[in-house]
Amino acid sequence: MAIENTVVKDLNEYQQVLNQHGLVFALFVSDSCQACALTRPNFEKVAEKYAHAATSIILKTEDSPRVDGVTGTPTLVVYKNALEVENLKGIGYPQEQEEILENLFRNFLPDAPAAPASPAAPPPSPR
Repeated sequence: MAIENTVVKDLNEYQQVLNQHGLVFALFVSDSCQACALTRPNFEKVAEKYAHAATSIILKTEDSPRVDGVTGTPTLVVYKNALEVENLKGIGYPQEQEEILENLFRNFLPDAPAAPASPAAPPPSPR
């Protein structure tokens, strides 16, 4: 499981990615989207903390096939067992995005504590 910037050539390849992983967070961005430039680093930061428990991908709409439900950017689609379970068009104001994303990841991964920020960081405290 990881976070990756990826190019998916067609819908079959996209479906293969979804089928290979139980939980996928797919962020759709475009080069012409100013909001994407702010959303992408927030997504990467939160996704990296949960890379041990979920797969996160970033897809540029210019290089990827058209996916149902993605009508603009940024759009975050969450898939569980290859089925869409969440679709967010836009992800709030930049100053709120990290919290929104953190809550979304925790909602789908309630039993997976976030990974420590660094190897020297203490592990999360038990609930």
